Amino acid sequence: MPATGSGKEREIVGAALALFRDKGYHATSMQDIADAVGLQKGSLYHYLASKEELLYRIALDTISEYDRRLEDIVGSELPAAEKLRRAVQAHVLMQSDDVGTVTLLRDSGALQPEQREVIRGLTRRYADLVETVIAGGIASGEFRAVDAKMATFAILGACNWIHRWYAPGGRLTPEAISAAYTDFFLRGLGSG
Repeated sequence: MPATGSGKEREIVGAALALFRDKGYHATSMQDIADAVGLQKGSLYHYLASKEELLYRIALDTISEYDRRLEDIVGSELPAAEKLRRAVQAHVLMQSDDVGTVTLLRDSGALQPEQREVIRGLTRRYADLVETVIAGGIASGEFRAVDAKMATFAILGACNWIHRWYAPGGRLTPEAISAAYTDFFLRGLGSG
């Protein structure tokens, strides 16, 4: 997740991410965050208005980074199969490495309705970009004729579940997961 703001703001965001990952958003207090960065609880409010604002910032930064990476891939002149391969790889690597992803997927329901709508819009944009790759592959004959929206949901569903079972240092590296997923998806689309 891109870190914006001052050094202390980045430290606060990093501490909050670790706490949200380990304890969950709801179980993490502002006092927990303050303790993690060596501040008085009241001093946190110099950097942010609320825990909800911090959650929104994390979710917004995370989904924006997903979108940015995918836009670069989709905008390239690569064949659809290679675009999909790179999209899956970027997604899997972020799932396995970015703790903001866990917060986005697990805790974004705690956002205010207008904040949730912004995140949903960016998430829909991401899904639309994946669907564009699949539809382009169908149109070019690289992929067989499938329901592009359903294929998109299947791919994103599989990729978004990684944060639930992936263990750093476990049996599979993110690269191995990405390669296996890409193989499954491309074979399912009739390209391998």
